[in-house]
Amino acid sequence: MPDRDTLTVIIDNREIIVESASFIRTMDTGCDACSVIMPWEIGLDPDIDRITRPYSYSPAKIKIGDEVISEMVLYDVTQRTNSSGTVKELDFFSKTADIIDSTVIAPYEMNNVKLTDRCKQQCNPFGINVFIGDDTLKSISETRKVIYDTGKTREFVIGATFSRTLDLKPITQKFPIKKSKLVTDEKKFPRVKAEPTETIWSHLSKLAAQRGLLLSCTPQGDLLITTANVNGKPVGTIEESLSPLASEFQAKFSGRDRFNTYRAIVKSSNTGRPSGIQAAKDTVVKAPRLLTFNADDNIPGEAKSAAEWRKNKSAADAMSISFPVNGWYAPDGSLWKPNTTVTVISDTIGTGKKGFTFLITRVELKYSSGGNSAVLELKPPTYYKSGEMVEPWLE
Repeated sequence: MPDRDTLTVIIDNREIIVESASFIRTMDTGCDACSVIMPWEIGLDPDIDRITRPYSYSPAKIKIGDEVISEMVLYDVTQRTNSSGTVKELDFFSKTADIIDSTVIAPYEMNNVKLTDRCKQQCNPFGINVFIGDDTLKSISETRKVIYDTGKTREFVIGATFSRTLDLKPITQKFPIKKSKLVTDEKKFPRVKAEPTETIWSHLSKLAAQRGLLLSCTPQGDLLITTANVNGKPVGTIEESLSPLASEFQAKFSGRDRFNTYRAIVKSSNTGRPSGIQAAKDTVVKAPRLLTFNADDNIPGEAKSAAEWRKNKSAADAMSISFPVNGWYAPDGSLWKPNTTVTVISDTIGTGKKGFTFLITRVELKYSSGGNSAVLELKPPTYYKSGEMVEPWLE
């Protein structure tokens, strides 16, 4: 049984020698990545040369222990010789990289379309399937009343005529019998629109944001529609004064990246002219700093959602906690993963003695002869939901 601290790279069913590696997994960028340094003796193994040649687009699997954690494609190859020897640097990405790089597939406009259907329409030509997280289906669905035809009819008198004897003769007509029922189904966008030069990823992630959703990828490289796990049980606690788990405590805060007011200008999809404004407030910022941006009116209430989303995104971008830890495993024994939570007690970061539970948004697992380590990107969970943001350094 493979060691749980071993990283294995298999390219086109061949295991390669790994000198060092870095595997990155995120919850909201739609694509995982792995960079590998492979010692290389030119011409010694023609099969290895073949599957690692530039533009081979070879399929690959990344394993930790005996678990395949990602199926990827070899996209970038760097071949290098220097005083240290000859190596290949191989960069693998999930196949969702294709929709991140490629521009939108026609039709560029669609009416009454579900997010999942629009995702499938854009992703399926690349061999990318679309999945919805188990905890997400409820949040993208709505219950509404629909009218349906029972297949039966009912006869009604709609008028009358007089006969020659002055007798009344009724005029009847059959009408279909319809009934109503409540159905639960995914919400639809009244209208979606993309520019031909816009990337598929940009287009789909904007639609997902309007529903408060994230786009990620599965270990197989398919698109995953999910939500931020803001209420998840922490995988453990790291305390600055006690734990040898973390090798550094650091947080950076950029006040100039936040604004007091975020104004979304709605532009009519028909005329292109402004038709309304919605705003969101960041009460942390005391000065009247203002950011105004354009939103369209494809969705009722979208401008308000866009303003809230921009406010939260700005707060998330304004702070950075890059948290190095020793090893690949959380205190509960699970592999560090994005979209999970961890509690940190650190005066340096500003959590105070009570500690604060952060959302892990990105994980980088590092593998080398010097030992295994990881780097966690941490954000306050409320950055990924509507309403007031809760930040420990403000208490």
